[in-house]
Amino acid sequence: MTISKASDIFLTMSRKFVTITSKNQITLPSEFVRKLNLDRNRRLLIREDGNQLVLTPEPELREQLEKIWKNLPPFEGAKTDRDLTKTTREAWSSKKI
Repeated sequence: MTISKASDIFLTMSRKFVTITSKNQITLPSEFVRKLNLDRNRRLLIREDGNQLVLTPEPELREQLEKIWKNLPPFEGAKTDRDLTKTTREAWSSKKI
């Protein structure tokens, strides 16, 4: 079993230099945009990690909704909007969602 050193892993990662403009903007290399399937107006989370900046794509709406729907209570018995509201409030008050 071979264990890679952190420096070996760093050298195999995709890397590009970008330039900060006078308006503090950068342009993402098209290689990364295509690889990560980033659409126009896609939001990115930027965070500081030591002396590095890390950009992470915000999850797509579909991904966010899938996570929410997994945690929703079953609505089989709900026939009206009032039933749905009641079930949702009960789940919310019991911290199920």
